[in-house]
Amino acid sequence: MRPRPLVSVASALALGLFAPLCRADDLFSQTLARHGWAAALPAAFVVGLGTALTPCVYPMVAITVSVFGARKARGLRALLLSSSFVLGLVAFFVPLGLFAGMTGSLSGALAANPWVQGAEAALMFAMALNMFGLFEVSLPSSLQTRLASVGGLGARGAFVIGLVTGPIAAPCATAGLVGILDYIFRHQDPAGGGAALAVYALGLGAPFFVVGTFAVSLPKPGVWMDRVKSVFGLVLVVVGCYYLRGLVPFLARPGAGLHPAVYGLFLLAGLGLGAVHLSLKDGTRLERGRKVLGIALAGLGGSWLVAWEPPEPPVDPRVPAIAWSDDARDAASQARRAHRPVLMDFGANWCAACEELSHRTFNQPRVRQEARRFLAIRVDASEITDQVEATQRAYNVRGLPTVLLFNSEGREVQRLTEFVPPERMVALLRGVE
Repeated sequence: MRPRPLVSVASALALGLFAPLCRADDLFSQTLARHGWAAALPAAFVVGLGTALTPCVYPMVAITVSVFGARKARGLRALLLSSSFVLGLVAFFVPLGLFAGMTGSLSGALAANPWVQGAEAALMFAMALNMFGLFEVSLPSSLQTRLASVGGLGARGAFVIGLVTGPIAAPCATAGLVGILDYIFRHQDPAGGGAALAVYALGLGAPFFVVGTFAVSLPKPGVWMDRVKSVFGLVLVVVGCYYLRGLVPFLARPGAGLHPAVYGLFLLAGLGLGAVHLSLKDGTRLERGRKVLGIALAGLGGSWLVAWEPPEPPVDPRVPAIAWSDDARDAASQARRAHRPVLMDFGANWCAACEELSHRTFNQPRVRQEARRFLAIRVDASEITDQVEATQRAYNVRGLPTVLLFNSEGREVQRLTEFVPPERMVALLRGVE
């Protein structure tokens, strides 16, 4: 049974900070696969809004609104200027999604490379240290001032200011963008990527729009902003640990049979010790030590929660498993020669939705029973070889997972590019003759 829309949206909002920041194949894409774009897009909006509350963006809100003139404007004029600014932000971020979606063919080959995983983890940890205040990453103030002064007055000027505000916000935006871009890069989805980053930009621009249109006064920057920054830093620690799970088994499977509540206790203990509310810059030596220990416990607990998977449902041994073949040559001809429909599965061991399809859909007795009348072909794209690339081009496969269904006449009748639960898969298989 599919989740109700309100539940789906609520789930996306609850995971809003974590879903797009953690490895996309396991959270963002699963949110998209299980709940649809109606849930994934609110998650992207929440992350953009969270980015706007970080210390390198939030102080810019009131100043930037004054620069493009919305503070002095009223009514429709203020609405026009604020909207133009937000559209400028969208115009900066959307091309990132389009570019990542159109150049994603190399990502599969790199995804399982240990050096790449280590570099990704190192980047996440470095950005986390930046969020915790050990050092600052920002554009030179002279360049920020120069960028903020371009564009002139009016709607066009507001649009240009929004366009150049993206690079100014980039040091804090990196945390939110990494997961969304990772998803787009792996799935080669320019349209979906552009939509996700457009909504992300709308979330980032929401405070600018509200302040500019309605002349709202924002709370003054203070300690609360450092805590928001620490939350982002903690999320980046979780992401870094998650990238290392293939290299450090302890991070992936800390203990056999442990309930996820145990991992939650680690997370809560770290938060209680001071992972968020204490400071590494201004606190005493004891407080700094508590924060470091809190970050370690919360980071481990969070990474274990992200890596945890519920036990696989039992498989009925009386129903034979699907007999997969690796012969992917001209599936349409194979279907016509055998007078049987064809089930073709493109997957990889680094694609969580692919693994979920394999273990939670194709392993189910009803799916296995229905699939017995199909010629089943599986293409393993864990390593991108010339042969795999040629096969993907031949079937126009642009991302993973991809499941193709051909009827007995060799005509493609269904293409699936997301996780499909067993009930729906059975219905789709039954509809293919």
